[in-house]
Amino acid sequence: MGAVAVAMVPGSAQAVNWDHGPLYDRGKHAAAYIEEGGDYLRVCDTKSDGKKAWVNVFDYDSGDLVYSLTDKTNDGRCSYRDASDGGKYNLAEHSKYDVIVSHEPSDNSGSYHFNFLDDH
Repeated sequence: MGAVAVAMVPGSAQAVNWDHGPLYDRGKHAAAYIEEGGDYLRVCDTKSDGKKAWVNVFDYDSGDLVYSLTDKTNDGRCSYRDASDGGKYNLAEHSKYDVIVSHEPSDNSGSYHFNFLDDH
C-alpha cells in the first residue's frame, strides 16, 4: 500500500510505523493513516482551501459509526486518536472496520472507503 510513513505521535515518545496509508479521498484533500497495533488513527487536511478533512470509522459487521476524527486546517499538524484515549478509540481486536476518508462538502462524493481487520 505504498511507502510506510513514520511519525511521532503527540504526547508519546513512540514512533508509529503506519500499517495503512496514506489513504486519500478522491481529490487528495484528506489523508488518513492507520496503525493497528495501538489503534492509532491520523487524519490530515492536505489542502489549504478552508475546508476540513475527516475520517469516519464504522463497525464493518453492524454498520454502526464507532467514531469520527476531523482535521480542520492544513497547518502541518494532523489530528490523532489511539487506544490510550480509551472507550470507543480502543478498537476491538479481531474485528473488521470500514474507514471512510472524506472532506467538505459533506456529500461524500469524493470519499474513499477502506476496510481492515484489526488483528494486532
